[in-house]
Amino acid sequence: MRYSEQVVMQAFEVFTYLMGDGERSGKDIEAYWLNDDVRSLTDQFAWRVDSVIVQAGDVLYLIPKTGLSPFHIKIEEVRRELGAYATNADVYMMYLCILVFIGEFYCSYQSSNIQRDFLTIGEWLTKVGERLESLREHGEEVLLQHEKDFNCNWIAIIDKWDAMNDVRESVIRQSGRTVSRVSFLYKTCEFMKKQQIALEIGADEYTLTEKAQIIVQRYFMETEYNRGILQFMYQYDGRRENDNAGDFEN
Repeated sequence: MRYSEQVVMQAFEVFTYLMGDGERSGKDIEAYWLNDDVRSLTDQFAWRVDSVIVQAGDVLYLIPKTGLSPFHIKIEEVRRELGAYATNADVYMMYLCILVFIGEFYCSYQSSNIQRDFLTIGEWLTKVGERLESLREHGEEVLLQHEKDFNCNWIAIIDKWDAMNDVRESVIRQSGRTVSRVSFLYKTCEFMKKQQIALEIGADEYTLTEKAQIIVQRYFMETEYNRGILQFMYQYDGRRENDNAGDFEN
């Protein structure tokens, strides 16, 4: 399809705004809302750099689809967020904690309907622990086999969690230097707030942002995008549910 010069310039202007800070609203993106051709061409620009444009209210977000996108957050950047002594294992641990956080708002990894209003730090801590125990059930050999499939070092995550000092887990707020599970979740919360994934709505109460919910509904639950990682993490839960269903039938 051929576009007029005006449409091309308007689409490129909108895309330039999005490339600058990842989001835009107001008059700067007015043409995106008003002109179908501008919207279509802007979406094509995003697709060319392995990204998608997500609408949340009156805000547009440029979201990377894959690690090949130039807008994908590099592992080095995440390590800096976690502190000077953070390793790749810390990044993997944060990744899992975020997946568990998001997953707790839905009844299963195949559902896109939100099921709760907020999640507390205490509940989150418990659920991360449960998820790691579930992963242990795969056994070291299986976890090693799936490292390349999911680009995630499962054994390093489990070892990192085990190594964290949980002597003071009951303390509400801890020093950033304290290597504890609770303090790690607080760091993860700060990262999610910066990325506009989570919002603090009360004392130690966090919810998903509208941006996060839309991304989940459109992409997060699809195997094409999550590469089956959610099914791998939750398959033992599914097995238990099936076993329980069988018990009820008998």
